[in-house]
Amino acid sequence: MRVKRFDPEVARPFSGTARLALWRLAWLMIGVWPCVLVASTSTRAEDPGPAVLINEHPYNTRGQRHDGSVCWRMDRIQTAGQPDEIAVHGDVAIPELRMKMTMDIRRNTDRSLPASHVVEMTFELPRSVGGGEVSNAPGIMMKFAEPAKGEPLMAMSVKITKGRFLVGLSNVAHERARNLRFLEERAWFDIPMVYADQRRGILAIGKGLRGEQIFRAAMIAWEQPDNALPEPDAMPCSSSAGLAFPHHASLSAVR
Repeated sequence: MRVKRFDPEVARPFSGTARLALWRLAWLMIGVWPCVLVASTSTRAEDPGPAVLINEHPYNTRGQRHDGSVCWRMDRIQTAGQPDEIAVHGDVAIPELRMKMTMDIRRNTDRSLPASHVVEMTFELPRSVGGGEVSNAPGIMMKFAEPAKGEPLMAMSVKITKGRFLVGLSNVAHERARNLRFLEERAWFDIPMVYADQRRGILAIGKGLRGEQIFRAAMIAWEQPDNALPEPDAMPCSSSAGLAFPHHASLSAVR
């Protein structure tokens, strides 16, 4: 399998000063983000969406496929002295490999960072998978369907700690508009990864029906000054364990 290498040149709008600002925000979030999410009120997705991991394999040019699921919810972020903010949170599980990944997407409120939104990604995996660590997650791509070829968001990714990355989406006007259009219209994320053992993989994450509704509501709220949160949904996300999703086409189209 040939995995498309993410082009770091898409990060041109971010200067060296912006990179330092992204690092400062990343280190701030290490202490703040977990506490914020624990204190949040959530709108949880009723039905998990699909997730698919394709890893490089020496004897299979299409790569080795592992099916999983993602549970989406909306969080209200509460910080002292500041208006509440909204984040879209996804919990991804690949049961066969005992691999987990979380994704948090929110509007950027740090004026020193030229990013419209920030995405935090955290990977947890056993040592038997890729040496036990995702060492690089250089960006995010989006696509309309699982077998389609992804197109990159205009963004910059920095590694915070082991298995943890922060991606800042460009705030340049036309790139911001393109990124938001992709987030709104496209149903799948592609996360290119490099493991500690230098093997590569792609984690494809689908929104699913409830995920589409959550993203639509969040994007409307992000454009409002008061960031009003829709009424919480009392139905929790179903357990992803043992789910059998329909077999999707191979990700070999992503090159």
